[in-house]
Amino acid sequence: MTTRRLAPRLFAAAVCAAALQILTLQAAHALDIHGVPVDETQQLGGKTLPLNGVGTRYFLFFKVYVAALYLPQKTGNAQTALDMPGPKEMRLVMLRDVTGSELGKKLTEGIQNNVSAEEFGGLIPSLARLGGLFAQKRDLKTGEVVTLRFVPGHGTVIDIDGVPAGAPYTDPDFFKALLKIWLGKNPAETRLKSALLGDAAVSQ
Repeated sequence: MTTRRLAPRLFAAAVCAAALQILTLQAAHALDIHGVPVDETQQLGGKTLPLNGVGTRYFLFFKVYVAALYLPQKTGNAQTALDMPGPKEMRLVMLRDVTGSELGKKLTEGIQNNVSAEEFGGLIPSLARLGGLFAQKRDLKTGEVVTLRFVPGHGTVIDIDGVPAGAPYTDPDFFKALLKIWLGKNPAETRLKSALLGDAAVSQ
């Protein structure tokens, strides 16, 4: 076969390969919330976690972050999500600049609003570490990602833009307390709770 005849076929193959790559990327990021691409799955603890739900945290009329929850199995029940064994992940993508201390304070308040006084007392060592972590991170910029992961056998791991922020939190109750910020009886926002439990109608 001559080079002249081969060239169009090579070009067509290259176009097909590029199109396939684009389709693959689109499939991986099937959702787009306020310009934030949201993965349909995450790999954690040797398992593939499906996206349980995604939503937007508002404060007054301002969009603060996009939250995405990944669980071993999808569920629309908050208590089931909290009690479910196995790895779990919550991703927060900032939609506006916030101070680290402000976010740390809101997370602590969210836990306090959803656990008993006795439970809160037991969480104080972990909460002190959490507060110190965000106090050191002076600013969280638009687009930065805070990832909260629970890995069985390791504990709770917090990443900021993909960088682990210290050693794992070994308190077995800490990740569940964190999830209660969004899924507890007094959630940060009722609309966001519904979205994280799979109600796509309120994800924006």
